[in-house]
Amino acid sequence: MYMKNLLKYSLFAITAFLIIVIAIYWKNDIDLNDLKDKYAYPSSSFISIDGINVHYRDVGKGKAILLIHGTGASLHTWEKWIDILSPAYRVISFDLPGFGLTGPDPNHNYQISRYTAILDSLMVKLKVDSFHIAGNSLGGLVAWRYTTQFPQKILTLNLIDAAGLPQPGKKPPFIFQLAKLPVLSTLMQKVTPKSIIENSMLDVYKNDNLVTEKLIDRYFELSLREGNRTAFVKRMSQLNEKLDISDLRKITAPVLIQWGKDDRWIPLAKGYEFKKFIPKAELKIYNSGHVPMEENPMETVEDYIKFLKKSKED
Repeated sequence: MYMKNLLKYSLFAITAFLIIVIAIYWKNDIDLNDLKDKYAYPSSSFISIDGINVHYRDVGKGKAILLIHGTGASLHTWEKWIDILSPAYRVISFDLPGFGLTGPDPNHNYQISRYTAILDSLMVKLKVDSFHIAGNSLGGLVAWRYTTQFPQKILTLNLIDAAGLPQPGKKPPFIFQLAKLPVLSTLMQKVTPKSIIENSMLDVYKNDNLVTEKLIDRYFELSLREGNRTAFVKRMSQLNEKLDISDLRKITAPVLIQWGKDDRWIPLAKGYEFKKFIPKAELKIYNSGHVPMEENPMETVEDYIKFLKKSKED
């Protein structure tokens, strides 16, 4: 009898705790128009690609550069780079499906092959036949996969703390782990503590002082765009896509690898590993975490410009 009562009260306590947590951290989706008012740029545009209304920016004139953000981010991650690059280059950036203002894929397909197909359609619609490509984290993976698929279109490739190489034995970031748990992944689609986003940002940045309330708010609020939380969970369930990393050896375009030496998500060792696969690649290391283009924008973009000029000369 004692054990039955103990079990009953334990279940009651757990249920009550969950109800309280849900009540406190339940977050409704934010209306897209409200997010546009706050986070769209004067240069923002939207274009329909295979049923997805893709948010992109296309600024400047000259040879085109395409910039691709990482998981949980948006095209805003490139803001300072774009300010510096756009006087001399045509700079295109976009929100991948499932992120930022673009929102979810109606087919719930977040495979890398789907991302590269969307990317190609975007550039075809913008009438860009050849371009420089750069990507951070997930965006880096999309960039190098696209380069191996369409080598004739790529002038140079820039990998910034890029994903795609196996990390056996390394636990994924905490927010990724939550998204893979059956019950919690369901809750995450409506119950989203802002502290999870804040802790992820502190994990991504080396310098905690740069993780401002404004930065946290942007990442958090864009994650609440209708469909983005479900897309994140779906994306985590599709990470079993097989990638042939030996394709990296086939890349002939000039390659710059930029890496934060204190990256906790994808350690610097992976930067050196990319360098082994692409021996002629140039590797630059920065005093930062996983997003050096946000944390060290001036230093990273200056190195990128030097690389572009050198590649043109070669």
